Amino acid sequence: MKRIKTEDGTWLHYFTLGEGVPIYFFHPPALGAAVFREQKPLANGHKLVALNARGHGLSEVGKVPLTIKRWAADAYDVTTVEKDHSVVLCGYSYGGLPALEFALSYPNRTKAIILIGGFPVVDTLLLEREFQLGVFAASHHWQSLMAYVLSHSHTKHHTTRKKIQATVRSVRSDVLRTWYSAGKQTDFTRRLHQLEVPLLLIYGVHDRYVQGYQINFYEQVTKGEVHTAYIDGVGHQVPTRRSNELNHVIQRFTERL
Repeated sequence: MKRIKTEDGTWLHYFTLGEGVPIYFFHPPALGAAVFREQKPLANGHKLVALNARGHGLSEVGKVPLTIKRWAADAYDVTTVEKDHSVVLCGYSYGGLPALEFALSYPNRTKAIILIGGFPVVDTLLLEREFQLGVFAASHHWQSLMAYVLSHSHTKHHTTRKKIQATVRSVRSDVLRTWYSAGKQTDFTRRLHQLEVPLLLIYGVHDRYVQGYQINFYEQVTKGEVHTAYIDGVGHQVPTRRSNELNHVIQRFTERL
């Protein structure tokens, strides 16, 4: 584990593994970088970097507002410290929002984008309810319940479950509410046309929450190539439930860059 001190004096922690094409992972609220443990095999030929967002794990919250733009800026600071000047961004679920913000704010440092169950805006009934549920649980300080539900719904791997549970419990209720609110207020639909790098959309075949959003990407991303890959036998929890298949898809994608 490494750490970085931001401009506002906040210590953030992140993990690195391997050498090669840098892949920067962005996690959903509560889950933290632990949700990408099953992507470790990609370290053979890639440099994997997973930052714990503010308030997650050992990363401090700091005193600046928690925004998607701030998250992207924190990740940019990590790329500078790590001397990674052309990176592949990989966002899972909500984590696709800071990944998109990074690509739009720092295009010269973006090599490609991978969105796993990603979306550019929260504007469907199903997704809105998921966000409302997250805010509700955080408001009632149900971190222990969330830790159990999220860890067991994502994986059967004992160690990964424990690490996810630990991260969920580490996030303060007010911080979790703020991150959910920041995501709900974010809308990239009018900025997608600015993307010029290859974009890979990955969805679980049974993911009924976000598959429809691929239309937004295909219609509005006109300057860069857009590809879609479907992972069989899984819904939304692709990184942990179908890690081997996901890693293979990512490997094939980066080989063509």
